[in-house]
Amino acid sequence: MNLVFHFLLAHFIADYPLQNGWLIKSKRRSFWGVLLHTFIHLAVVSAALLPFWGYQEVRWAIGVIFVTHTAIDQLKIFADSRLPKCRLLCYGADQLLHWAIIGALSLYIGVRVPVLPFEWMAFYADKSVVAYVLALVVSTYFWDITRWFWRTRKEPVPYRRDYKMMAWNVFIVSIAFAVYWMAY
Repeated sequence: MNLVFHFLLAHFIADYPLQNGWLIKSKRRSFWGVLLHTFIHLAVVSAALLPFWGYQEVRWAIGVIFVTHTAIDQLKIFADSRLPKCRLLCYGADQLLHWAIIGALSLYIGVRVPVLPFEWMAFYADKSVVAYVLALVVSTYFWDITRWFWRTRKEPVPYRRDYKMMAWNVFIVSIAFAVYWMAY
């Protein structure tokens, strides 16, 4: 099984719902904030890939993601401070680099799903469940923040979550997956 959805889910959860305003300010103030954020990433990706920890390649990939995520985020903060008019470009480049690394590692690993020791862990092997949760995070937090970056690219304003839009997107994604699950 290719674990790209698992890696992406961990990335999106750690980079969006688990990265609040306080953490973003901490990242800008010091390297310790970046390190705290990447340790949160490490914990989330480790939890998302828990049943696959028996594979050395998975553990190695988690380490690579930790190191590269730290470096990319530090580079983004450096670029943001030097090029304030390029916030949207820096944000996009940051995300594309993270996704490229995740994609490359997922292709490299190519792990088959092991026999899982407990039945309750079967959701780890069900791509549609992982894809559903990933679609929820992408259509809510990621979309809201990306839309804010686009709208404020010329005049920065404080970020405020659009919970109404997020709830509507949860509804739409849930209906789409419910139809898919009923059809199969």
